[in-house]
Amino acid sequence: MRSLSFRVTGLVSAMVVLGGCERQEKAPAPAPAPVKASAPAPAPSSRSSTEGELRERLRCEALLGFSGLMAAQQEFFGEKNVWTADVTRLPSPAACTDGSRVPTLDGTWLAGCHFRYAVSVTGSHPDNSTFSVRAVGVGGLAEGLTYAMTHGYADGKPVRVWPSELVLEDCHGVRRPEGTPLPAPLCEGASNLKGFFTAQKAYFGEKDRYSESAAQVGFAPEPCLDGSRAPVPDDTWTAGCRFIYRAEVSGTAPEQTFRLTARGMKGPVVEQKLMLDSEYTWSPADPGCAP
Repeated sequence: MRSLSFRVTGLVSAMVVLGGCERQEKAPAPAPAPVKASAPAPAPSSRSSTEGELRERLRCEALLGFSGLMAAQQEFFGEKNVWTADVTRLPSPAACTDGSRVPTLDGTWLAGCHFRYAVSVTGSHPDNSTFSVRAVGVGGLAEGLTYAMTHGYADGKPVRVWPSELVLEDCHGVRRPEGTPLPAPLCEGASNLKGFFTAQKAYFGEKDRYSESAAQVGFAPEPCLDGSRAPVPDDTWTAGCRFIYRAEVSGTAPEQTFRLTARGMKGPVVEQKLMLDSEYTWSPADPGCAP
């Protein structure tokens, strides 16, 4: 079975919703305040900024919907060596907080809160096939919004096409759309270190030694959603999205130890560093992120 070049780390941690997640795409107009004849003209309405926040929440909802479907497709590919266009094999994106969903056209669509999603597959050979997801907004401010993403392989090389409007960093902090919550940025490094640790231990179980080569032990961190990766200073590092990773091995096999390092390279994690050794000792302390 083909091993995946991309791995998906779980999207975890609690999120607080901006004004709730009900399907209320349009903000209510503020009541006009009485104005005296001698008073200056009232300040312009803040409606545009409120609608901007709501539109940002919609973009984040679509991003989370795509991310969840991509994770499910990668899990299916890991088992079957093919992508699937059968939406019954894929999880439905999150509903609104009141449990409602947009209507679907037929059984080939998945329904979320403000978007419905269609899935298609091109090609059949594992090294030359992709899947695509199209998100179509329904009702209110979502009406007319359409996003599309593609992921897979072309001639054995990873391919990912991602909408430039859907930016992961914009969906952290106080922007809390419907869907699986996003983890704190530091959790990318922590979760990948745990995966690197597991890969080293599995490799030792087979070879009675550790390795400083991430590829050799089967550690392949996931890139950013748009397919980009953090820059690496040299080939001793392996790049993920915002972090880069390195293994240092000491001793002579089989009496060896290792130390793994995750170093933040961009965005909110620049210059942050996490380390995990072969005794599962964290430096600094375990940040507590889920696997």
